[in-house]
Amino acid sequence: AFFNPAQTGYQFNESLNSFLGIQWIKALGCDISFGLDGISLILVILTTFIVLLAGVASKSNITKKHKLYYSLLLILETAILGVFTAKDLLLFIVFWEIELIPMYLLISIWGSGRKDYSAMKFILFTFGGSIFMIASVIALGLLHYQHAGILTFDMQTLTAFKGYSHNIAIQVLIFLGLFIGFAVKLPIVPVHTWLPDAHVDAPTPISMILAGIFLKMGGYGLIRLNLQILPEIFRIFAPVLIILGIINIIYAAFIAFAQTDLKKLIAYSSISHMGIVLLGLGALNVSGVTGAVFQMLAHGIISAGLFMIVGVIYLRSHTREILKLSGLTDIMPRISYFSLIIILASLGLPLLVGFAAEVLVFYGAFISNSFNLVQILTIIGIFGIILTAGYLLWTYERIFCGNIFPGLKNTHDVTPHEVFVFISIIFVIIVFGIYPSGLTSIFEPAVKTLLKVI
Repeated sequence: AFFNPAQTGYQFNESLNSFLGIQWIKALGCDISFGLDGISLILVILTTFIVLLAGVASKSNITKKHKLYYSLLLILETAILGVFTAKDLLLFIVFWEIELIPMYLLISIWGSGRKDYSAMKFILFTFGGSIFMIASVIALGLLHYQHAGILTFDMQTLTAFKGYSHNIAIQVLIFLGLFIGFAVKLPIVPVHTWLPDAHVDAPTPISMILAGIFLKMGGYGLIRLNLQILPEIFRIFAPVLIILGIINIIYAAFIAFAQTDLKKLIAYSSISHMGIVLLGLGALNVSGVTGAVFQMLAHGIISAGLFMIVGVIYLRSHTREILKLSGLTDIMPRISYFSLIIILASLGLPLLVGFAAEVLVFYGAFISNSFNLVQILTIIGIFGIILTAGYLLWTYERIFCGNIFPGLKNTHDVTPHEVFVFISIIFVIIVFGIYPSGLTSIFEPAVKTLLKVI
């Protein structure tokens, strides 16, 4: 409520070093400090909103070890908030790694199917990517120490420091290390294969957090570290980001068409939509990067709703196979209405939040001067939106329309707490679809500040 978007830099700054009296942390160049700018603020709000709804959704989905489950859920939220608010890179890494532990346990204990396999695959992929990120962060701190004589990992200090700018090769290696870590989290094809497995075997509330928040950590890292600290190298690699974004959009959309498991279809849809974020970042202009941040927010809300739909249907039908579902509108009309609105938002219907985000990204990419073929690639990317509309509407038609299967006739419609989750999500989708500047005005000044050095 007291955040001032017009003010540059971080606000609500807090440092815990003097309070804790831990001097050895200072000796390592680490500062336990937190703050918010427009970009991190919007993701903090997204995190708290989605975790709240996931907690409400847990009422129907979690049937054992409730104390442990909700404790891990809150530890997970704390770690994610730490990533979005940390002003020091070592502190950023600590929170980045802490969130792996509760997520692993939440999937392996309360998941289904091959839950142990999926949880371990999630750990191996994300931690494997983190090794490269950690090496790059340490290299940034040591380079600053080598040239300035001060060991620090403060983001603002490293952003302002240009003493290592003459060594392009070192900067490229650091950039690539950071990029690999964030590419796994986003995720970018071909390091995306952990996500469909994790989604399919995770309980519904955790799938909501995975798609709604986890993937956004990768996008945030690209903005906060790659773009903010190494802007010159980011400009060099902008065409690569655009190409990878287009591959994500088209490839994942085609794969989604082939899915028979409803949860896997939504998982590949998430990968496709994260390609739009890459496209916006590669545009390197205010419209593109603002659209990328807005797309992270919009997709966070919409994907949480989509996984909530899958969870509600699975609880009643005990199947996620699309071919085993039909005519659900007859017995679950409210779910079908909620699902239609959220699906229309996901495919980018005007006046819903997904449309506003996608328009900003594609407009920014089309007017970008990153490289010569950017306009052609943008048009190809827009074709991905048509694919998205195709597989989502086709899925809706198969599940909710037609004749109902005999085994589904005794199911019931949504419960009050599920209505609360759906109404909350749809309210945000409609309000900020009609009034997107209510959100973009918060983080657009921060984006403009970032792009001044490009």
